[in-house]
Amino acid sequence: NSTAESNGVYVGSPTSRVYVSQDGVYNIQFSAQLDKTSGATGLVYIWLDIDGTSVADSGSKVAIQGTAAQTIAAWNFVVSLDAGQYFRIMWSTDDTNIRLLHNTAVSPCPAIPSVILTVTQVNNL
Repeated sequence: NSTAESNGVYVGSPTSRVYVSQDGVYNIQFSAQLDKTSGATGLVYIWLDIDGTSVADSGSKVAIQGTAAQTIAAWNFVVSLDAGQYFRIMWSTDDTNIRLLHNTAVSPCPAIPSVILTVTQVNNL
């Protein structure tokens, strides 16, 4: 729930919405620290949503197996957006033992955020 730098992209209300202030083509990159606390294989689904509509062919499925299993889901989407549009990175799981994990800093490593999002405008329209 923090922003390191921002220029033309901002978190809206609710905070799951990320808005752009200019028309353009954007590269939306993210990484999510997935953690499974117990049990057998669980599935996580991740996709892109623009203005409340799931983007066709943007879904992915990640399988996590075992107790204390962790993995990082990371990829990017390149999309055209108009000024004032918002997007969301959506996720769902079939297993209540899967979560997005955040860790506080432990020497020598800094804190581990649950999700990192980078949005770069690559072209003006």
